[in-house]
Amino acid sequence: MVRRSPHLVLVRPPLRVPRASYTTLACPPIGLAYVAAAAERGGVRVTVVDALGEAPRRVRVMANRRFLRLGLSNAEIVSRIPSDADVIGVTSNFSEEWPLVRGVIKAIGQSFPKLPIVGGGEHLSACPEFSLRDCEGALDVVVIGEGEATLVALMDAIAARADLEEVSGIAFLRRGEFVKTPARARLRHIDAIARPAWHLLPLERYLDEGLAFGIGRVRSMPIMATRGCPYRCTFCSNPQMWGTRWMARDPADVVDEMAFGVRRYGAQNFDFYDLTAVVRKDWILEFCERVQRADLRVTIQLPSGTRSEALDEEVLKALKASGCHHLVYAPESGSTSLLRRIKKKVDLDRMKRSMKSAVDLGITVKCNMIMGFPHETPEDALETLRFAAELARLGVHDLNIGPFCPYPGSEDFDALMASGKLDPIDDAYFDMLANYSDLSSSVAFNNHVSPRALAAFRIAAMGTFYGIGFARRPARLWQVAKAAATGAHQTRLDRVVADLGRRTVDTLLGPMRGGANP
Repeated sequence: MVRRSPHLVLVRPPLRVPRASYTTLACPPIGLAYVAAAAERGGVRVTVVDALGEAPRRVRVMANRRFLRLGLSNAEIVSRIPSDADVIGVTSNFSEEWPLVRGVIKAIGQSFPKLPIVGGGEHLSACPEFSLRDCEGALDVVVIGEGEATLVALMDAIAARADLEEVSGIAFLRRGEFVKTPARARLRHIDAIARPAWHLLPLERYLDEGLAFGIGRVRSMPIMATRGCPYRCTFCSNPQMWGTRWMARDPADVVDEMAFGVRRYGAQNFDFYDLTAVVRKDWILEFCERVQRADLRVTIQLPSGTRSEALDEEVLKALKASGCHHLVYAPESGSTSLLRRIKKKVDLDRMKRSMKSAVDLGITVKCNMIMGFPHETPEDALETLRFAAELARLGVHDLNIGPFCPYPGSEDFDALMASGKLDPIDDAYFDMLANYSDLSSSVAFNNHVSPRALAAFRIAAMGTFYGIGFARRPARLWQVAKAAATGAHQTRLDRVVADLGRRTVDTLLGPMRGGANP
């Protein structure tokens, strides 16, 4: 008798987006594609239900009317899960989406009460016990950290009915007691990781709709050239959850994956999702040289937010020659004293020189910054406001200033919880995290700046930046209007304006597209 391969169904839930949000994360789920590929390589039969990718323009107002739901309904998700499934996995990366993800998990649990449901992703890795108890009776196991090897080991253990305590890197409840197994060592040979299993996802839908992390409505594929970040910023969960070891793939392998994307999917652009893509100058120069030699005729974007240590004029020229047209820096603050307090080891003068060189080369430059850190003072905030004005005079194209949000797994989150300044997490906490993309609302976690003052500082800084920018370069106003009408985005602001208009239309048309949401 031939034993059939276990059948794993992976679910990417819909998105939960604030109605006042000026951005969305409607892009292909590269993490899920990596996990699916590892499971396939491990002899597991895999089906993926991508609730966003199958209906990216299905928009509904949720019961909490502050939020919109993008994607399939719970009933539609359940209906797409094959009856011969053995294990169901659900991903949850962004904590602000947890109330929606929890509803998806519970709906799946009610329909498949005898199947183990496994969760993974950034949020579940940061809050395993909370998530298991919040979904008790539905969510059975949480995979913590890098999921590829752990999920394969877990599938083997479930198939063999082995004790789950023998599987490293997971957590579960046993008779009400929280059990967390020893952490699994991170993968050491990054080039041995199976490439994303895009054939299992509705990638063509994302490409056709121009849904991507970067700018421009072209056929954009996500790609990762590195894993990890060697820095220890207090507001980031990376040091505690993933470690600080930075690993880079062989540049030749990255370029080969890009060439496959061009041949198989007609990719025109590649968005690099790396936490910190540019660390080693020799690596990025070799990568750029190989891209040029391959003559792929594609563009490249680094939209996640990177550092500037290796981005000198030589590197920037190489990136530009390789097709890089969009680069995001992450200075976080204009206050050098605050940067020391949050352990952001960055030289602002050096970063400004790098940004000026990038602008002069014709690269679209965006800066990501944060206001409202726990120990930030009004003086620090004023330094950031002045820095925003400097960026505008340098010719930087876009600026985003989000409010500080204490994310689970970060040093700041732990400190605020220990001091009693952060209440136990609940749905109100997750709603608050969504403020990162909402200028209409800010929550303050320090004794120096009130929520109202924080909101005023954010608006003033972004208003100063764009006011100076448009005054010095009035043609950009015409470009924004043109981009909204044609979809020919050249800056993040272009995309924001177009996306807001498109989402408004999708919200109005949502009921006509069927699939009622709870």
